[in-house]
Amino acid sequence: MKTDKKILLTLIFSFFKSTLFFGQEAKQIVKIDNLENKKGILYIGWYNQSSSFRINDKAIYKQKVSVNNQKELSVIFNDIPKGKYAVAVFLDENNNYKLDKNFLGIPKEKYGFSNNVLPSLRPATFDESAFELNGKETTIINITLK
Repeated sequence: MKTDKKILLTLIFSFFKSTLFFGQEAKQIVKIDNLENKKGILYIGWYNQSSSFRINDKAIYKQKVSVNNQKELSVIFNDIPKGKYAVAVFLDENNNYKLDKNFLGIPKEKYGFSNNVLPSLRPATFDESAFELNGKETTIINITLK
């Protein structure tokens, strides 16, 4: 009986110890608003270099999320290491895996960047959209789509 109690206490102690040291995962929440009740696939990409910024296949962390008549949504990314990042988002309404533009090069689908940088005549740059992540605490990145 004493052996069973020791084993049980050891298991409980081990559980709490692992929860204290490993259970506090840092998470990053990308909160996107101004979806305007549209439908499509929302592409979210994290970038750590200006040379790859806004290139879908070059995102180092990415998620696709179905959007169905929502005004806003939040997407969780877990344990992204500390560093300098920029996030780019677009809503692919016709499921062709690209941000559609008109003949003048102006996007026809909704898009946005971290720091809510939206220059009027060009896309945001990596440096304008970049932020530092310490990797130890929860961070909320608010992005309003244009």
